[in-house]
Amino acid sequence: MILIAVGNTHTQIAHTEDGHDFLVERRPSSANIADVRAQLPPPWPRWLAQEPVYIGGVVPEREAAWRAQFAREQLCPWDPERFHALLPNAYRPPESLGFDRRCCLLAAAYDWPGRNLLVVDAGTAITLDLLAEGRFRGGRILPGLGLSLRALAQQTARLPELVPEDRTGDFGNSTQECLLLGVTAGAAAAVDAALLDGRRHYPDLDLLLTGGDAPLLRQRLGHGEVAPQLLLRGFFLLLQ
Repeated sequence: MILIAVGNTHTQIAHTEDGHDFLVERRPSSANIADVRAQLPPPWPRWLAQEPVYIGGVVPEREAAWRAQFAREQLCPWDPERFHALLPNAYRPPESLGFDRRCCLLAAAYDWPGRNLLVVDAGTAITLDLLAEGRFRGGRILPGLGLSLRALAQQTARLPELVPEDRTGDFGNSTQECLLLGVTAGAAAAVDAALLDGRRHYPDLDLLLTGGDAPLLRQRLGHGEVAPQLLLRGFFLLLQ
């Protein structure tokens, strides 16, 4: 099957046979979809022409654009609200819980059974979701690393626009280093604060990281487990 997960910044196009192993192509969500399809290497053209396709995401107009690329018989409907039957929660309104958060939480609940986890998805936004005693207990949302860097560049007169990258040390000696260290350290501190708050209620709470900037956060934090394909795993589970 083909899973297409449309994010704010990047879209993941994944092929899987068992829901555990995924072959993934990652492209900018703003890219021309016909061009993306044309540029995918073999055997993608055959898969995209023959296999069932499931599409989900957080950008409705881009999801619609992807659906327009496929024959009606290839597109498979699915119920995003099934999440609420699979994982107890008190989110209000229920439909406002994003596709990406649903997928990551469901995969964490199924693949780390019995564990209390802070599930952190470090993408365009950083979501911090508390999964404890078999329930989704609530979360926090903050700007992602790239979004924070762009906001600083766009809302100030002389700061450069940067992309997230690794920097060692605690303090910078150039504007570029100061920005990169400041944004990454700030996000890491927010994760540690959420973990500390969660452990007041669930002392055995562990940290699970996913998303494009998860490796940068993990290096800064010095702890936590990285699960790169958590969203795709959860998407697969939503379809079962």
